[in-house]
Amino acid sequence: MTVITAVFEIRDAEPERRALEIAVEQSHELPTAVAPEESLHSLARVVSVGTREDGVAVATIEFPTELAGGELTQLLILLIGNVSLQNGVRLIDFAIDDDLAQAIGGGPRLGTAGIRRRVAAHGRPLLATALKPVGLPTAALATMAYDLAAGGIDLIKDDQGLGNQLWSPFAERVELVAAAVAKANADHGTSAVYLPAIAGPGDVFVERVQQAVDLGAAGALLMPGISGFDRIAEAGRILGDDRIIYSHPSFLGGFTASETHGISPEVVFGLITRLAGADAVIFPSYGGRFSLTPEQCAGVAENAARDFAGLKPILPSPGGGMSIDRVPELVAHYGADVLLLIGADLHRGGNLRAAAERFREAAESAV
Repeated sequence: MTVITAVFEIRDAEPERRALEIAVEQSHELPTAVAPEESLHSLARVVSVGTREDGVAVATIEFPTELAGGELTQLLILLIGNVSLQNGVRLIDFAIDDDLAQAIGGGPRLGTAGIRRRVAAHGRPLLATALKPVGLPTAALATMAYDLAAGGIDLIKDDQGLGNQLWSPFAERVELVAAAVAKANADHGTSAVYLPAIAGPGDVFVERVQQAVDLGAAGALLMPGISGFDRIAEAGRILGDDRIIYSHPSFLGGFTASETHGISPEVVFGLITRLAGADAVIFPSYGGRFSLTPEQCAGVAENAARDFAGLKPILPSPGGGMSIDRVPELVAHYGADVLLLIGADLHRGGNLRAAAERFREAAESAV
């Protein structure tokens, strides 16, 4: 029998007892003393409990792979389902075998190499930005996208706040912005792509993904914290093998912000999002508006690229208040396999194309 291995930080006066409770809660949710004998084959087991130099206990627990049922949603339930409601327990790593990863969906279709091929960019950091703010008419957003593409930005995404508002309805925006980016590519020899933000409940989500395909988008910006991690794979089946899925962290801070419960950012952004099928993942970089440390950010990038269940590596995309001036520092920290996301800083000075050109030049010079 193969196993799923999960590693937890435990803050408790009796970590061994707490680890055993986690194993039972996450596999049986029934005291072992009253569990039927025939069910014990599916009970998780505690492999080890140790204490780090900082005094935090770390427990390794193994779950029979069959508990996941070949589904991402069930895997998440057993990894951090009920115990996500308990303080003092935090998931910091997990491992699954290649067969389970393939059953779940096989992870990213393009990954790092596929995105590089799609935007004809090799040997340098890739560049991303967002169309913003919400409230602009579609024509203004299309003009913005043209200038950004002409200036050398690789991925132009909707801001996550752009949905189906009256100022710029979804279908209208996708059609006009995709056309503007295609025109900029033709006029200036660039290879930019446009990714609309897609959320929406139920069938609306599926409808918008299909509209993105039909109206010329090169993929989609998805928000698994809003729509669900399983929607990444669902979108991938509609988008096909040559369109990019870019994951946004909206709503995921509730999992990652606490040091004493939930899931570490390295796991949410570097492993779970990758397993779900994203080709690139946005996360809040150190030194911006949010609170991840340089070490946590490096961990996200490492998990996005390391050998994991036979999945393709994906591009880490640090954002959240980055600036052109910091590009050399960011490339030194993350390496060349990075998708740098800069938004507001490109708007300073009132010339988007010139700012995009400076961004491109800074990235190329930093390698």
